[in-house]
Amino acid sequence: MRKILVTGGIGYVGRELVRQLLEQGDGEIHVLDNLACGEHRLNQMDRDKFTLHRIDICDARGVKQLLHQLTPEVIYHLAAVHYIPACEASPGDATRINVAGTVNLLDAATNRARFVFASTAAVYSPGDRAYTEGPENIGPIDIYGITKLQGEQFVRYFHDCKRIDGVIVRLFNVIGPGETNPHLVPAIIGQIGQGHRRVRLGNLFPQRDYIDVADAAEGFRRLGSVASAKNGDDPVVSNLGTGKSYAVHEVVAQIGISAEVPLEIIQDPDRIRINDRPRLCASTQTLEAVTGWSPKKTIAESLRAAWNARTADGFV
Repeated sequence: MRKILVTGGIGYVGRELVRQLLEQGDGEIHVLDNLACGEHRLNQMDRDKFTLHRIDICDARGVKQLLHQLTPEVIYHLAAVHYIPACEASPGDATRINVAGTVNLLDAATNRARFVFASTAAVYSPGDRAYTEGPENIGPIDIYGITKLQGEQFVRYFHDCKRIDGVIVRLFNVIGPGETNPHLVPAIIGQIGQGHRRVRLGNLFPQRDYIDVADAAEGFRRLGSVASAKNGDDPVVSNLGTGKSYAVHEVVAQIGISAEVPLEIIQDPDRIRINDRPRLCASTQTLEAVTGWSPKKTIAESLRAAWNARTADGFV
């Protein structure tokens, strides 16, 4: 069986990706994770069916020892600081983890492993269009997007040096059960769970392309297995979204339907982000052309599942 390594495999999309890889019997699954999201997340995993390596990707020596020992054929690199306010508050930490940590993995990879890099739609410049993957759309406006774009550049470099086979996946906004950061959906669910019917939120103008966590994981798995990633001169670069975008008030309304409560939105000045973009929407043309697949779950299904999986602290 081929060996597959998932970094950040205890995190949001990572945990679902590990579950799917095990379910599909795709190989011998190894997870590299420092458990920053909490050991409790292991309770919802088939712990005896994969091998956990508790290593921080910033530990260059530990990463190199592990990868030289395992020699994985496929590496799904999902470990990162994803929460934009956290990146803005500690840009040095974000750069250390998202850039230097990625370089540690790339440098340690052996036997030209397939390297599937979790990038983000935050690498794109602000606009009101469905984003294609071309260079003309690149222009991050926050620390998170900058670090991920730098990660992409290092993936390209190591791919061009024929040390890996690179696949760059630009992920849009993920929703559904298992969230690990206080993004929009957990913020809404948390307030409802505390008995509030007037939901306090930050910027109300953004529209986002929301993809269910199960679809996001399946997209990674499919993009990681496409033959064209091995044979092309350039890395495969693909968006991972639905091609539809929704406004904040639409998300709130849908969660209200799931919770069976009327909700009112209050804009909270303390929650407003200075750097925010009006709209994010993915062109799914490359994703469908490369994989023959497109995301299946509707936003209503995802938000209902998130509500039903809510916890006391609002994380879903």
